[in-house]
Amino acid sequence: MADDQVKANLKGMDDLDFTGWNNADWQGVFAHHHTDDVLVDWKGQAPTHGIAEHIDAMKAYVESAGGTPPQITAHPIAFGSGDWTCVIGEFEGGGRMVTVAKWVNGAIAEEYIWS
Repeated sequence: MADDQVKANLKGMDDLDFTGWNNADWQGVFAHHHTDDVLVDWKGQAPTHGIAEHIDAMKAYVESAGGTPPQITAHPIAFGSGDWTCVIGEFEGGGRMVTVAKWVNGAIAEEYIWS
Protein backbone atom coordinates (compact mmCIF):
# COMPACT_ATOMS: atom_id res chain seq x y z
CA MET A 1 0.00 0.00 0.00
CA ALA A 2 2.76 2.48 0.93
CA ASP A 3 4.57 1.83 -2.36
CA ASP A 4 1.37 2.61 -4.29
CA GLN A 5 1.04 5.92 -2.45
CA VAL A 6 4.68 6.84 -3.19
CA LYS A 7 4.12 6.00 -6.88
CA ALA A 8 0.98 8.15 -6.96
CA ASN A 9 2.79 11.05 -5.25
CA LEU A 10 5.71 10.80 -7.69
CA LYS A 11 3.24 10.81 -10.58
CA GLY A 12 1.72 13.95 -9.03
CA MET A 13 5.18 15.54 -8.93
CA ASP A 14 5.65 14.75 -12.62
CA ASP A 15 2.33 16.43 -13.42
CA LEU A 16 3.16 19.39 -11.18
CA ASP A 17 6.52 20.05 -12.85
CA PHE A 18 5.98 18.96 -16.45
CA THR A 19 2.48 20.40 -16.82
CA GLY A 20 1.82 22.92 -14.04
CA TRP A 21 5.26 24.54 -13.78
CA ASN A 22 6.35 24.31 -17.41
CA ASN A 23 3.06 25.85 -18.61
CA ALA A 24 2.75 28.37 -15.75
CA ASP A 25 -0.65 26.85 -14.98
CA TRP A 26 -0.66 28.38 -11.51
CA GLN A 27 -4.37 28.24 -10.62
CA GLY A 28 -5.00 24.87 -12.27
CA VAL A 29 -2.47 22.03 -12.16
CA PHE A 30 0.06 23.83 -9.93
CA ALA A 31 -2.51 24.71 -7.22
CA HIS A 32 -4.18 21.29 -7.51
CA HIS A 33 -1.01 19.52 -6.34
CA HIS A 34 -0.61 21.67 -3.19
CA THR A 35 -2.75 21.97 -0.07
CA ASP A 36 -4.34 25.36 0.57
CA ASP A 37 -2.07 25.83 3.61
CA VAL A 38 1.16 24.50 2.04
CA LEU A 39 4.45 25.53 3.68
CA VAL A 40 7.25 26.07 1.14
CA ASP A 41 10.91 26.72 1.95
CA TRP A 42 12.61 27.76 -1.29
CA LYS A 43 16.43 27.92 -1.23
CA GLY A 44 16.41 28.66 2.51
CA GLN A 45 14.66 32.00 2.05
CA ALA A 46 11.71 33.10 4.15
CA PRO A 47 9.13 30.34 3.75
CA THR A 48 5.76 30.97 2.17
CA HIS A 49 2.56 29.93 3.92
CA GLY A 50 -0.40 29.00 1.78
CA ILE A 51 -0.83 28.33 -1.91
CA ALA A 52 -1.46 32.00 -2.80
CA GLU A 53 1.91 33.08 -1.32
CA HIS A 54 3.68 30.16 -2.99
CA ILE A 55 2.19 31.02 -6.38
CA ASP A 56 3.08 34.71 -5.95
CA ALA A 57 6.68 33.77 -5.08
CA MET A 58 6.97 31.46 -8.10
CA LYS A 59 5.46 34.09 -10.42
CA ALA A 60 8.01 36.64 -9.12
CA TYR A 61 10.84 34.14 -9.71
CA VAL A 62 9.62 33.43 -13.26
CA GLU A 63 9.34 37.16 -13.97
CA SER A 64 12.91 37.70 -12.76
CA ALA A 65 14.05 34.85 -15.04
CA GLY A 66 12.61 36.48 -18.15
CA GLY A 67 8.90 35.79 -17.87
CA THR A 68 8.84 32.15 -18.93
CA PRO A 69 9.37 29.31 -16.44
CA PRO A 70 12.70 27.53 -16.94
CA GLN A 71 11.54 24.25 -18.46
CA ILE A 72 11.92 21.08 -16.41
CA THR A 73 12.76 18.30 -18.86
CA ALA A 74 13.34 15.26 -16.63
CA HIS A 75 13.18 13.75 -13.17
CA PRO A 76 16.19 11.42 -13.42
CA ILE A 77 16.11 10.68 -9.68
CA ALA A 78 12.77 10.25 -7.93
CA PHE A 79 12.03 8.22 -4.81
CA GLY A 80 9.98 8.32 -1.68
CA SER A 81 9.08 6.76 1.62
CA GLY A 82 5.71 7.01 3.29
CA ASP A 83 4.35 10.54 2.87
CA TRP A 84 7.66 11.93 1.57
CA THR A 85 9.12 12.20 -1.93
CA CYS A 86 12.43 13.49 -3.23
CA VAL A 87 12.81 14.48 -6.87
CA ILE A 88 15.69 15.95 -8.85
CA GLY A 89 14.38 18.09 -11.67
CA GLU A 90 16.65 18.80 -14.62
CA PHE A 91 16.17 22.07 -16.45
CA GLU A 92 16.62 22.62 -20.15
CA GLY A 93 20.22 23.80 -20.41
CA GLY A 94 21.50 21.64 -17.55
CA GLY A 95 20.52 23.22 -14.23
CA ARG A 96 19.08 21.07 -11.46
CA MET A 97 16.63 21.46 -8.62
CA VAL A 98 15.93 19.19 -5.65
CA THR A 99 12.43 19.06 -4.22
CA VAL A 100 11.58 17.23 -1.01
CA ALA A 101 7.85 17.12 -0.38
CA LYS A 102 5.49 15.82 2.28
CA TRP A 103 2.17 14.71 0.81
CA VAL A 104 -1.20 14.69 2.55
CA ASN A 105 -4.21 13.21 0.75
CA GLY A 106 -2.52 13.45 -2.65
CA ALA A 107 -1.31 17.07 -2.33
CA ILE A 108 1.91 18.66 -1.11
CA ALA A 109 1.59 20.04 2.43
CA GLU A 110 5.30 20.83 2.93
CA GLU A 111 7.89 21.49 0.24
CA TYR A 112 11.63 22.15 0.46
CA ILE A 113 13.29 23.28 -2.79
CA TRP A 114 16.99 23.84 -3.58
CA SER A 115 18.46 24.83 -6.93
